[in-house]
Amino acid sequence: MQKLIDQVPVALSKSDQETYKRDGYLHLKGVIKPEEINALRSSVASQIENLAQSETGYDLESLAKQVWSGKEDIDSGNADRFDIELYKAMIDHDADARPIRDPSNSILAEDGMFFYDAAGWRTYSGIRDVAFDSTLPTICAKLLNTTYLNFWEDTTFVKTPNTAQRTTFHQDYTYFQIRGQKCCIVWIPLDRATAENGAMQYVRGSHLWGKTFAPNMFITQTPLLDAEHPKLPDIENNLCDYDIVTVEAEPGDIIIHDVMTVHGSGGNKSKTDTRRAMSFRYCGDDIRYFDRPGAIPQPYIEGNLPDGAVLYGEDYPLVWPKPFPNAKLASLFANNHGKR
Repeated sequence: MQKLIDQVPVALSKSDQETYKRDGYLHLKGVIKPEEINALRSSVASQIENLAQSETGYDLESLAKQVWSGKEDIDSGNADRFDIELYKAMIDHDADARPIRDPSNSILAEDGMFFYDAAGWRTYSGIRDVAFDSTLPTICAKLLNTTYLNFWEDTTFVKTPNTAQRTTFHQDYTYFQIRGQKCCIVWIPLDRATAENGAMQYVRGSHLWGKTFAPNMFITQTPLLDAEHPKLPDIENNLCDYDIVTVEAEPGDIIIHDVMTVHGSGGNKSKTDTRRAMSFRYCGDDIRYFDRPGAIPQPYIEGNLPDGAVLYGEDYPLVWPKPFPNAKLASLFANNHGKR
């Protein structure tokens, strides 16, 4: 296996691998081609255009405003991936719950949008092409030192100007129905990501804490229903107690982080600059399916894997190694999933 990985021409040095193991994240520059960035941008534009009909898309800025205004009935559009009414009830019963918004902004006055959607690969060929057939699977396979690699899911995050809502610090592991260690997330900026408009922030070395934390819904620290792990410490209120690194990045760059690394991002305080980004999740050869309490539902999954099963089938495509050099996998899934 190691011989197979070492034969692949990928710009990933021994120093890069050591940085990833030590810090829990790695910033690589100029990895995504301009045409791939444009394909992702086009897909994101379509996702936003279709927000009203999406079963997985939300404006988290709008949801946060409704929650903190005291509104009883929350309008979350057509989406049902999260049980918003139940989550609001949990927030109401969480004595420590509070808005996680940039302090320089008021709670309700902004006109921004924090767009969230997931599993775009099932609909949009531009996302499939990059997730399956770019250099990303090979880089992640080498970084994870795995014999094979499955694609778990993609998520889109867009923060328009004047968006106060932060992405609450969280740990990705408990959002997924998985067990194992060889899982990484690739964060792909589609615009220049800066400290002002919502660049990623990582708690350096947090993947080595040996602790697992409950997932939240990004707008506050309240855990999702049935989460079996403790709430993450109140990092937002104690920033000086943690080694937090803000990673500014350009389109074409990627940031890869370990599934256990605690991370978040600021709101978009810019008056003019939108911050679009996508994240891809890849799983290595020790990952097994586990229907974890509190994990985000995947209502679009077609197969029913039992706990302990190896990831396989059309729900979690095998993206590395390729059956032959330069093989293209994305088109194999177009008939069953997406047509755009």
